Amino acid sequence: MDFSALRNGRDLAPWERPEIDPRPMHHVNLAPLKGVIESDPVRSRVLRLLINDGGWVTTADLLGAARKVRPIIGAVTIGTILHSLNEIVASRLILSRTSLASGIDWAEWRINPDWLDPTRKLLRMLGRPKLRVPAEERIHAKVEQLLSDIP
Repeated sequence: MDFSALRNGRDLAPWERPEIDPRPMHHVNLAPLKGVIESDPVRSRVLRLLINDGGWVTTADLLGAARKVRPIIGAVTIGTILHSLNEIVASRLILSRTSLASGIDWAEWRINPDWLDPTRKLLRMLGRPKLRVPAEERIHAKVEQLLSDIP
């Protein structure tokens, strides 16, 4: 009796087995972050610090960066900002860890490594200068276009 059909290729060498993706990545919509970053300079500063570092950043480091924008800010506000960013994108964009000995004030935070590059691209896109044509030039161009249409 031949049981090879029931083995599902277990007797094949590892290089002959079909590749299996270790974990499927679900889609995270980073578009809502755009409005938050542009409207709140504290959130923007905190997110930029997390992205620039890429590793674990302490709450004290985040407090230092945030206090450059708003002098009166605390650890609870930092935690609230980071948790709200996760809620905005409906994902675990920002990861946290705490030590039982140190307490919540000294938690460490980082951007999820899977979403570090897309978030960096978003910030680079927001940092580019916007091309704006002054109103006078637009009016001149429109008038010239209208005049050129007249026979």
